Amino acid sequence: MAEPSAACPAKPLALTLGEPAGIGPDITIAAWLRRRELNLPAFYLLGDEGLIARRAKALGADVRIAAVSPSEAEAAFTEALPVV
Repeated sequence: MAEPSAACPAKPLALTLGEPAGIGPDITIAAWLRRRELNLPAFYLLGDEGLIARRAKALGADVRIAAVSPSEAEAAFTEALPVV
């Protein structure tokens, strides 16, 4: 697989919510919280913003959620968990 370059930069990963009652939201929130520590590439979640916000609150996670379009996700990723 070719490495991203300035001519063809990497795009953010799109993650699906999976089963809303499952652990997908929890894993996504945990990954975003550790994004810097793990040097993760930008990603966004395809899902319901309200569900993610409620799940973060239930987990006691301090996560800012940003409702964005896919093209806005990378810019939002450093400060908020992008949700499309």
